Amino acid sequence: MKAFRPWLAAALLALTPFVAPLAAVAQQGVSNDTLTLGHSGALSGPLSELNKEYLSGATLFFDQINARGGINGRKIELITLDDAYDPDRAADNVRQLIEKNDVLALFACFGTGPSLKAIPVASAAKVPFFAPYTGADAVRTPANPMVFHVRASYSQEIEKMVDHLSNIGVRSIGVVHHTDAFGQAGLDAAAAALTRRGLPAPIVAPIASDGSNADSAVTQVMAGNAAAVLLITAGNSSPAFMKALLKTDYRPMLYGLSVISAKQLIRELGDEAHGLVIAQVMPSPFRVDYPFVREYRQAADKAGQTYSYTALEGYMAARSFAEALRRAGRDINREKLVIALESLGDWDAGGMKLGYSARRRNGLDYVDLAIISRGKFNR
Repeated sequence: MKAFRPWLAAALLALTPFVAPLAAVAQQGVSNDTLTLGHSGALSGPLSELNKEYLSGATLFFDQINARGGINGRKIELITLDDAYDPDRAADNVRQLIEKNDVLALFACFGTGPSLKAIPVASAAKVPFFAPYTGADAVRTPANPMVFHVRASYSQEIEKMVDHLSNIGVRSIGVVHHTDAFGQAGLDAAAAALTRRGLPAPIVAPIASDGSNADSAVTQVMAGNAAAVLLITAGNSSPAFMKALLKTDYRPMLYGLSVISAKQLIRELGDEAHGLVIAQVMPSPFRVDYPFVREYRQAADKAGQTYSYTALEGYMAARSFAEALRRAGRDINREKLVIALESLGDWDAGGMKLGYSARRRNGLDYVDLAIISRGKFNR
């Protein structure tokens, strides 16, 4: 037996370089035929429809990729966990996705508060956190090397809206905002934008995310006689505020963020969804100016989905991430994925070029204003 031990040890040593990398790869969400990604978001609660809408666009693209055989011979699997927009649950979900499900990366996690709690967990494990559905500056500054954003920030959206209002002479501006991290981020951005232009401080009215105190929010902005109101709202609160407003004779100009849940609002209000200006971080899905929009529309038609800005954003997020997965190669791991994402600077995603680099973690700065007229979008 002793005579064979040196030979056995040498044989095991020779095998070690081959065994160890395979184990490491398996722990990073990569198998012979699958790339596993993780998502934590509101699959229940007042913001669930918006999260599901975002995921629906991403799923359209991933389904297209998988139908063609996947990326570098592997299909994409997305594990989704419900956090009901609870930040602590989001952190726990991300921890589970990393430690139990061994995901390669986190994709399209939803919301400001949840992201603020989830990002430190992902960063500590050095897991890429791609395309969170939030534009809050708090998740962007300072830049985190593991976090990549697709959309423009809320500050950029609000800057566009306030600039427009200032140019047409409006000085009295109200802000209706959620009483959470998302709402505070929007309120801070609005106050800063007004200060930069020498305009009065905003008339502030908090609203619950479920819209349960919408009447009170309307009363507060009415009391301040705001000529225009910025809605830092999403999910159920948006149509709730509009319905409460319609019960009065007060008709301020209304401006909303891209996350306002326009599809839900139009469905619930119909023709009464009228005159609301919304900042958008994607081109219109109802036009065909951009190649990636045409591809999204074809995929949505095939799947029987109605067009929406939010789903289009999800489609763009998945399209961009898939390109990084492709560039990372067959021997992909988390480190190579980060390098591949950084290489997407100036990549044409179908009419829009991304801006990632080793120093830049924001893909797009696009912001436009769209208006809802009688239950339909007009640019």
